Amino acid sequence: MFQKAAITAYFVYGLVAITVYVFLPRYIKKFSRHFVQLRGLLLAACLLFFLSLFLPSPLIHGRNTQFCTHFFGGGVFTGLVWLFIIKNLKWKLSSFLELLSLYFLVSALGVANELFEFAVNGADLIKIPSFDTWWDLFANTLGALTFWVIYRLTQDKWGPDL
Repeated sequence: MFQKAAITAYFVYGLVAITVYVFLPRYIKKFSRHFVQLRGLLLAACLLFFLSLFLPSPLIHGRNTQFCTHFFGGGVFTGLVWLFIIKNLKWKLSSFLELLSLYFLVSALGVANELFEFAVNGADLIKIPSFDTWWDLFANTLGALTFWVIYRLTQDKWGPDL
C-alpha cells in the first residue's frame, strides 16, 4: 500500500508542478500586456513544490505529519507563485494588501489541497490521514508568512523587477 501511495503522490506532485509551470504564464499573459518574465522564479517554485514531498517532518502529538511538505511545498511555493503573479501583472500593492492577497492565495490553495485529499480518501484511491488537516493549513500559512517577511526584508537588494 505504501508503494502505491508514494507513486501516486510523486505523480500528483509532478503533474501539479508541470501544470503550474506550463499554464500559469499562459494564463497571466491573457491579463497582462507585458511579456511574461521571471520564469526562473516559477521554475524554482515548481521544483520546491515537487521536492518538498521528500522532506522529513516532525512528529506532532506522536504522529507522523507532512508539516515540512506543507511549509515549503504549500506556503513557500505559494509565496513564490504569488510573487511571480504580482510582478508579471505589475501590481503595486501596499504591504497590507500584499500580505492579504498572499494569505487569500495560500488559504485557497491549502483548502483545495485538503479537499483533494478528502476526495481521494473517499474514493478509496489512497489513504491519507486527516488528523493533521489543521496542522497542514497552519504550515501552509506559516510558510507563506515566512516567505513574505524574508521577501520584504530583502526586497531592496533585489531591485524593482523582483
